[in-house]
Amino acid sequence: MEDGRERIQQQIEIYFEKCKALADYLTTHPEISGEEVNSCAYIVEFLKSQGYEVTTPYAGMPNSFLAVHKDRLNYEGKKAVLMCEYDALPEVGHACGHSLSCASSVLAGLAVNEAYKDLPIRVDLMGTPGEEFVGGKIIITDNGGFDGYEFAAMAHMNNENQAFFKVLASNDRYITFHGKASHASASPVEGRNALNAARIYMDAMDMWRQHITPDCQLHGIVEYGGDAPNVVPEKVTLDYYFRSATLDGLHDLNAKAERCVEGACMCTETTFEIQQRYPDYGEMFCNEFKAHFLQELFALTGRDSIIPDKPAGSSDAGNVDVKIPVFHPMVDITNGHKEIVLHDKKFAELLQTPQAYQGMKDSALILSMLMYRMATEQELFDQIKKDHREYRHL
Repeated sequence: MEDGRERIQQQIEIYFEKCKALADYLTTHPEISGEEVNSCAYIVEFLKSQGYEVTTPYAGMPNSFLAVHKDRLNYEGKKAVLMCEYDALPEVGHACGHSLSCASSVLAGLAVNEAYKDLPIRVDLMGTPGEEFVGGKIIITDNGGFDGYEFAAMAHMNNENQAFFKVLASNDRYITFHGKASHASASPVEGRNALNAARIYMDAMDMWRQHITPDCQLHGIVEYGGDAPNVVPEKVTLDYYFRSATLDGLHDLNAKAERCVEGACMCTETTFEIQQRYPDYGEMFCNEFKAHFLQELFALTGRDSIIPDKPAGSSDAGNVDVKIPVFHPMVDITNGHKEIVLHDKKFAELLQTPQAYQGMKDSALILSMLMYRMATEQELFDQIKKDHREYRHL
């Protein structure tokens, strides 16, 4: 393994400046989810210049790509894929670190392909836009874009070194209550108050909080609550997000919420409509064996890493994990300053600092060595695949 690391580190140093320039371009030209036209074009042209054959768009997802090195086009063995995220956030740019994450995947792909041109696994690069909004990986997954791959990987920038990204399954419900308008003073008896139905529903869901498992979360807002205080609201809309440790738990929470909607309407003689506007986001599986393997990879960079005990947020990478194992380490670029959090302007300000570029290098080494070991250690590969199949009931 020492020989493998040295060869890969040499290539990381060789390709670093080029990938640093790629990261800097993305950092200084942020494009939000759904608008990554120039970001995608820049990455695609860069990969073409490095000997890749690129398909863009890929698997029905705008601003996406699949890059296969020309030397490996005819390879018929196992395939793995490094995912590249490059969408930014409104107002705060790449405060989620996607510019560095993308460059890390590209750097890892270049390094491992050059260091081991005959590696018994083909390592492709896939552009997966729309992580922050829409869920680009979900669309790519549903359209078969990950079919034929053994596993997928990427690194995410963070304020702490974590062996993996512990996320929750998640989805949404857009709930519209319909009542009957009337004058709130002159003829209130004639009305049926949609806002009352919404309030009962919201109270009912709050009452459920003490009885649902600790991993479950729900958050909602009143998007539209009526036009004027003297008119009984005939229409009220709520926008709710639900989360749970597993998809099964998420769907159970959804069922509870829908019964609460029905009950609220029975109480108020109103009606309702429920829409799900975005797809279900899956959870990511990582057991002790997989986590310890990732910690070994962190150690190669001289970094200690933790195994997170609490989930945080959701990611479309979970939907990829529903099909194939996903590796998703989180790499600190803050020098341990946990008060600097993702999606904050202060995090975005770190993206062109020495510690950020070191995080990019270290991420590339983690990903490259992950590919190398999964390709050359059959027992490791078999155990990762077996554990994933058992968890997913595949």
